[in-house]
Amino acid sequence: MKAKLFALFMVFALLLPVRAMADTEDAPRGHNALRKLCRGFANVLFGIVEMPNQVTKVTAEHGGGAGVTYGVSKGFVRWMGREVTGVYDVVTFPVPFPRGYKPIMKPEFPADDYEP
Repeated sequence: MKAKLFALFMVFALLLPVRAMADTEDAPRGHNALRKLCRGFANVLFGIVEMPNQVTKVTAEHGGGAGVTYGVSKGFVRWMGREVTGVYDVVTFPVPFPRGYKPIMKPEFPADDYEP
């Protein structure tokens, strides 16, 4: 009897984390095809915001020399990433991929983490 109870307990203990992980894959509320289309246009049109944003962030963390070198290069790479993901979002806006129209880049919009 104790062995059966222990085995049942172990099955539930092993399956419970699987269920908890499945909940994190649910689509965010409010994400739909129109939001994906608008996000794509915003990334294409305003992706350049990544340049001054990354320069400002790197300068604040590591100083002016790093901001001029590493900040500019990091901003350029993120800007190009925004452009590519923006075009992808515009072209594939009716398709719910990634699951539930989730954004590919974080933050979702280019100006969400802008620090003047």
